Amino acid sequence: MQNLKINLHGESWTLKKFECSEDVLNECLKVAARMKVPLIKALLDPFFYYNLKIPSIPSVEHLPGNKITGLLNSSKNQIEILVDGKKIKKLHIKDLVQELLLFPLYNIHKTEIIEDYSPGIYVEQKAIGFVASYEIKLDKFNIDNLQFNLLQFNLLQFNDKQLLQQPTYQNKIFRFRKKETLLIYQNSFEIL
Repeated sequence: MQNLKINLHGESWTLKKFECSEDVLNECLKVAARMKVPLIKALLDPFFYYNLKIPSIPSVEHLPGNKITGLLNSSKNQIEILVDGKKIKKLHIKDLVQELLLFPLYNIHKTEIIEDYSPGIYVEQKAIGFVASYEIKLDKFNIDNLQFNLLQFNLLQFNDKQLLQQPTYQNKIFRFRKKETLLIYQNSFEIL
């Protein structure tokens, strides 16, 4: 058995839609009112989660709801492919999406998001560093069976954002191992 590992370095981007039960929402609104700030601002404050005292929501990282995240296509991104601890390839997202080639070098699945977001509260974050490490056990590695998943945003708010998400190998999902990032930006907003 071979151990295939994909490491993603650079800048990550995350968009979370806050979705919870009516009871949790009422508790969140009470805590935000005690802090004398609107809920969309309270969600970014670490003391909000301390005052909330809900064990399943200790921080903004564990906020319930839908989440879109991945490695942002910027000048700082880097993809490492390792087999049994030996680095066999080092890429950038721009290497994956070369449109001038007659035949693509890598197997890519591209998904475009063109619809607008539903009403709700959203939290947007950017982080930099070791974005993710994914692992899978294989009988034999072949780079042609490795599929990179790209998400393309064609929305007014997030136009031209391209994210590299969790890869797959012969339709098998990689196991997420770890990440070590530093949060460099966060914002919350509400769509009515």
